[in-house]
Amino acid sequence: MESSWTRSTVSTLLSELKDRGVVLDLDTKSNGFGRPSQLLSLNPETGRCAGVLLGLGEIRIVICDLAHSLLSDVWFEMPRDYAPEAAAKQIEANLARECASLGFAIPDLLGVGLAISAPLSYDGRVLNGDVLPTWGGVNLAALFSDYLDCPIHAENESHCGALAEMTWGAAIGEKDFVLFKFDLGVGGAIVRDGVVQRGFTGSAAEFGHLVLDPNGALCRCGNRGCLQTFVGGYHLVRHAEEFGGHPVTIDQFVEHARDGRLGYRRLIADAADKAGWGMGIAATILNPPLFVIVGKLAAIGEAFLTPMERSFLRHTLQPPDQLIETTRPRFVVGKFLGNDDTVLGAVALVLHQHGRVTGFSARN
Repeated sequence: MESSWTRSTVSTLLSELKDRGVVLDLDTKSNGFGRPSQLLSLNPETGRCAGVLLGLGEIRIVICDLAHSLLSDVWFEMPRDYAPEAAAKQIEANLARECASLGFAIPDLLGVGLAISAPLSYDGRVLNGDVLPTWGGVNLAALFSDYLDCPIHAENESHCGALAEMTWGAAIGEKDFVLFKFDLGVGGAIVRDGVVQRGFTGSAAEFGHLVLDPNGALCRCGNRGCLQTFVGGYHLVRHAEEFGGHPVTIDQFVEHARDGRLGYRRLIADAADKAGWGMGIAATILNPPLFVIVGKLAAIGEAFLTPMERSFLRHTLQPPDQLIETTRPRFVVGKFLGNDDTVLGAVALVLHQHGRVTGFSARN
């Protein structure tokens, strides 16, 4: 990752970070020429933070230190329509136990990041409860502040996924990109100049609700023919169960599609075609240099990605032949294809907030 900062600016910043105990000197490293380079590390003792995934019928909690090392990772089931207060109590109990096992308490955390499958307003209210119906209108920061004695940060799960890819994954050093998540549903994120764009109300990049067919299947948002009615894992699994005659999980669907099982190949090819169409709409409006593809369907590999890209090209404005290589956006598969992106993104949410330290000599 390149920086426009001068050597003296970097030196000043590092000195201040060392004085505050945020950065540690490690052993020097010689490359055989000139002065040996000094290896540096973030000080893991500077602080710890937690990330929480509020999933469908499940909750996951991870604890990391400031050096990004994973200290704890717990998961537990919840009723499919669990209430916010019940979740807060369970999270408080589990987080307190995990913190105690590591030798500290919840108030010692730099903060807790919450990721949820719903758009959030700027004050932390859940704008749409179509995935978790009992959560509509709930102010996450206000609710969890009553149970967790530390700073609370909340964000949409796909936005958290973008933070995870920027912090640990395929988008390290990338300042401008669009993320598409193809999983049980379809989500996304728009990153401009290194910042996740939330939009006027906080619901930017709800790509799963792009309407491809106004007369299509009813979506849980209340509209018809949304992108996720064609590509969302819920719908694909339902179709697989119809022709297979037995229950199928999303993980089993991915495995069978990857193996090229009859029927699954057709389903995934059709889904990929619609995925590329939706991405083409996003490209026509946003014109990003990079698409990051995440989610369990991305784990299927070329059987999904190749027809998706072909469809994308059919649904976008194409440059002259001589400019294709320099103007066509890049496609990369993210590092996190399950739920790791969401819960680690919740951790990154805290790290990014905590990283805005005041009092340093340099400014971006």
